[in-house]
Amino acid sequence: VGLASAFAAARPQPVKGLQERFPVVASEPWGRLEEVAEGIWALVSTPLQDRTTLCNGGIIAGRGGVVVIEAFNSDDGARWMAEQSVRLTGRPPSHVVLTHYHSDHTGGLRGAREVGAPEIMATPVTRDDTRKNADAPNDILNRATPLDTIRPTELDLGNRSIIIVPRRGHTDSDVTVEVTDPSVIFCGDLVWNGFFPNYRDATPSRLGQAVRLLRATDAGTYVPGHGGIVDPTDLDRYLELLDLVEDAARTALEQGLTPDEAAADFALPTELGDWYLFRPEYYERALEAWFEELSRP
Repeated sequence: VGLASAFAAARPQPVKGLQERFPVVASEPWGRLEEVAEGIWALVSTPLQDRTTLCNGGIIAGRGGVVVIEAFNSDDGARWMAEQSVRLTGRPPSHVVLTHYHSDHTGGLRGAREVGAPEIMATPVTRDDTRKNADAPNDILNRATPLDTIRPTELDLGNRSIIIVPRRGHTDSDVTVEVTDPSVIFCGDLVWNGFFPNYRDATPSRLGQAVRLLRATDAGTYVPGHGGIVDPTDLDRYLELLDLVEDAARTALEQGLTPDEAAADFALPTELGDWYLFRPEYYERALEAWFEELSRP
């Protein structure tokens, strides 16, 4: 695994986890839309080239409505996705679902509301913690529809329904957006592919549990929060990565190492492929998260 420079200074370079998997229906410097199935499109962002969208997301269309998943990193990115909804389905989004509160998934809320004024859906924690982000649009957040944090929420789109499932791990308020036929799950940042995950607000044990529950659904297609679209084999590889981070943290604690000392010694095996680091400190951040959890009484 090659260590990367800080994300802000990153230059475009190949990331194996960004390969195309489905037909591409739109392409821009910031990402591409892949047609996963009839009426379902996944945005795979290419953030090393352009951060307009930065995170992944998608569009799910039914006869009674169109859902856009995520508000992305900027108003321009969210507006572009809404415009793609109009181009592909003939209709603006009726709903925008936020998978969690990090700014690369919520920074474009104003742009998301400019085309069709869709209903914003978020858990109360996502809504409240989004307010802490710079320039958060409180007027939009005040009108957001709260999602249940205990039970799944079903959204009827006419000829298909989506299930919004509350989960935890990457943050305290993650949701996944799931379609059963065909079996497609938009995972938010619970799942990464080709990019090493950000543990900034993670509870590592819950993260692993959440990903194992996603794997147990045996879905055909998983759309990660960052990186290319995932199949079950890719998800197994990601689970192996999470397990290696946990093993490294437990070993380092037993040896009396600090997270930065453990991070300096940490490396992923070559058989797992390349996992790009958005920032050089991501290994240390992951180990710190495990140290904090393992040190609790």
